[in-house]
Amino acid sequence: MTPFKALYEYQPPHLAFPLSVTTAVADMEEYIKERDHVLSLLKENLHKAQERMKFFADKNRVDGSLDVGDEVYLKLQPYRQTSIALKRNLKLSAKYYGPFKVVEKIGSVAHNLQLPVESRIHPVFHVSQLKKKLGAPVLPVPEFSLVDQQGQVKVEPASLLGERVTLRNNIPIPRLLIQ
Repeated sequence: MTPFKALYEYQPPHLAFPLSVTTAVADMEEYIKERDHVLSLLKENLHKAQERMKFFADKNRVDGSLDVGDEVYLKLQPYRQTSIALKRNLKLSAKYYGPFKVVEKIGSVAHNLQLPVESRIHPVFHVSQLKKKLGAPVLPVPEFSLVDQQGQVKVEPASLLGERVTLRNNIPIPRLLIQ
């Protein structure tokens, strides 16, 4: 059902007439010419509006010209991708991760990236989620957190600085000082 029929409960009037209509009534011929003129104005205005919308939509679009072997930064929403950033406040996590190498170009807008094994996300991304690496980064861009299969962060200490044993309820509990 068209929106017109839903609102007015009848079909809209047919606006297209054949161009070679000859009638004996002068008012009818004038009405047909006026209706054709209004239809052409409507089509022209719709076309102008479409061109204007396309112009403003294309202003925000970037050319997705990435080649195999390019390094790109990956834009992710860490509060949706919990396998990437496990922080207390996910809204303040990094927006871009990487750089990662483009392994394969799938179609014109999808790219396969070489992600770390522990990333646990699918490696194919749309070109709108990628930003080409141009030079050395001004700020260090974070890598993916090392996460195991259960979602727990893998922690590897740098060195063991000291150890002691304390008693709690007559049970010896080892304590370690780790850097």
